[in-house]
Amino acid sequence: MSFWDRFSGDRLVAAHRGYRAIRAENTLSAFEASIGRCDFIELDVGFSKDGVPIIIHDDTLQRTSDAESLALFSPPYNVVDYPYEMLKQLDVSSWFLASDPFGTLVQSKGLREEIAQLPPQRIPTLDTVLSLLKQHNLPVNIEIKDMRNTRFDTTAVQKTLEVIRNHTMEEMVLLSSFNHRYVAEAKVLAPEIERAALQEDAHADHLVSYLQSLGVHCYHSDKEIITEPLVQTLLAAGITVNVFTVNDPAEQEKLFGYGVRSVFTDFLL
Repeated sequence: MSFWDRFSGDRLVAAHRGYRAIRAENTLSAFEASIGRCDFIELDVGFSKDGVPIIIHDDTLQRTSDAESLALFSPPYNVVDYPYEMLKQLDVSSWFLASDPFGTLVQSKGLREEIAQLPPQRIPTLDTVLSLLKQHNLPVNIEIKDMRNTRFDTTAVQKTLEVIRNHTMEEMVLLSSFNHRYVAEAKVLAPEIERAALQEDAHADHLVSYLQSLGVHCYHSDKEIITEPLVQTLLAAGITVNVFTVNDPAEQEKLFGYGVRSVFTDFLL
């Protein structure tokens, strides 16, 4: 069995960084809130200074933590400059209450009060999150962040695979990255794990042959650059198409009509 074999149909919904519209992204709280409301979860893997695979989207800490208010941290606040023992002291959820990035809290006083009663969220490790997802039999798309210009560029794939294998979750994982060298490397190191190339801004020339050269059967495209003819071309070549980030239900329906298999969204039912 592979990742896609777990699903009996199409029109799948992936929780983008967890249930991001009502919880701080990439936190255990966001992942727990997604359970039962999506077909699979999407998350981002970066690395601490001591090489721990951690769940965080940005390369820096300011947007989603209180690093700027703590003397332990200093500009430029690069994630890879701090060991996990320091990073796990950060509050990575209070910013969500303060900024209400999706306007969901202003619409629901009860939701704000519910979140305010939760303990501050910490940056989770990939190990911790996979334990949670395996317990609930919930598949996951792991995006390996582009670690170029860091010392983890040559080890990011291997370190991520080690955690996946420690949990024997090869069949529950879809690996992806904007760094397409990583997905090609993953084919060599773990051919049994499904892989996808992520793309925004513009498609590669001769896209089908390019994806085939990477050894991927999945293409994750920004919604702004996807078209129905391209989806049909990719499907004819045996390539599954998934699109991010699609929060409008009408747009989701349009994309499913194109033949897109899954959409990544911040809003879940």
